Amino acid sequence: MSKAAVRYTDVSLTDGQSARWAGAMTTPMMLAVAARLAAARPAAIEVASPAMLQQCVARGEDPWQRIELLRDRCSGVALRAAVAMLTEHGRRGADVLSTDLATLWLRELAERGVAEVVLIDPLLNLERIAPLLKAAKALGLIAIAALPFNQESPHGDVDLRDEAAALARAGADRVMLRDEAGLLTADRLATLLPALRTGLRDTPLDLHLRCQTALGPLVALEAVRIGIDGLDTAFAPLANGASVPALGTLLKSQRLLGLGMPASEQELHAIREADRLLAELADRHGFEPAHAWVFDLAPYVHQLPGDVAAESKRRLAASGLAHQLHAFARECARIRSEVGAPPMLSPFARPIAEQALLHLQGTPRYAELRPGVRRALQQVHGAASVAVDPRLAQRVGALPDTPTRTLTALKAQFPEASDAALVTAQACGVAPSALPPRATADALRYEATTPAGALLAGLTARAARYAQLGVQGPGVSIQLQGTEG
Repeated sequence: MSKAAVRYTDVSLTDGQSARWAGAMTTPMMLAVAARLAAARPAAIEVASPAMLQQCVARGEDPWQRIELLRDRCSGVALRAAVAMLTEHGRRGADVLSTDLATLWLRELAERGVAEVVLIDPLLNLERIAPLLKAAKALGLIAIAALPFNQESPHGDVDLRDEAAALARAGADRVMLRDEAGLLTADRLATLLPALRTGLRDTPLDLHLRCQTALGPLVALEAVRIGIDGLDTAFAPLANGASVPALGTLLKSQRLLGLGMPASEQELHAIREADRLLAELADRHGFEPAHAWVFDLAPYVHQLPGDVAAESKRRLAASGLAHQLHAFARECARIRSEVGAPPMLSPFARPIAEQALLHLQGTPRYAELRPGVRRALQQVHGAASVAVDPRLAQRVGALPDTPTRTLTALKAQFPEASDAALVTAQACGVAPSALPPRATADALRYEATTPAGALLAGLTARAARYAQLGVQGPGVSIQLQGTEG
């Protein structure tokens, strides 16, 4: 298969930085690197996702302004966004987004220059997905339907083939197999991809997979060899581990193995420059350096998506429980079975991981219930695939039917709110009045300050109030003489 036939979409600014840097990239940081990422000419750059909306709101940044500014800096490259139909925040009436509100989300994206959308419903409810596929296409968007990889399907490849075929019939322009936990192996892919091709016929097939078992780069190469249409990748500092495969390494490996058309030196140089710029950013701000995770069987047990797995490993380490990773994985699997075996994706994965950590830290099992676990037991997002534990079900009780908030009802309640604000408020679980305003040009200017430089600037600003001001630390020694007294 020729390299030109594979569409490489860059997810560095969404899933990559969420998985590797815990979502720490600010809008000014992204604007400082965006043109260099675009110069590497991926088929598309993903600039928005549900996690990105939440990160922006938590940081006091306007996510829609970010999209507009990234559009201006990524001229000539298509922009992609991910849209989720289920939310994680637990606000009543917003567990499932109404079709009209989700359609408004698509419209807001299209008006800001987004060309492609990935529609994600972990429960694969076609009654929710089909209207949005139709709406996306009516707005001129390329509609990509996510097909979550489920290693537990009772009929294996046949189930996934039939689900892919259903998504294509519902109107998907492309179908994306999403292996958020990185569980695919080359052997499984060898049977699965041909089966999916049979179900999809002429509909293109994309692949999104994480690298937390360390097999992701190998599986990606095998996908190229067999014949995948599109792959999600990231630049090296934001790839591997809990993230997706690194684009540069993948292309160089293809050239060494003689897979498809070899990448040109010009292409590889542009990728190296993007890698270098991101590595400098990481070093400047003290972000985690890029490294691959070693092979481990724990992901096959806990099945957590990459960003939740990375967050959980950090919390285990902070609690002195890093050596209990496999016990944590087993507890995740046990909790999941007790709450109805939901797919280990948002909005289910994080609360299950939080509940497992509570138990591992010594809290008696279910003495405290995480809100997301309670909602899973109450099946507010849809019916569970297996029966929930009857004692837990009795404890939480049934939740009274809460109608999904329609766009009409939201506009009546918040008549002053913009359409973009209504979408953000429902997706993030905040009031429209609490959303951050657009930033000024000065606030968006990136200052290339190292942690030591930022410390020095802060001390200098305070030095006038003291006779002497000093800081000592590993590799740092700063002594300032004040001007007062």
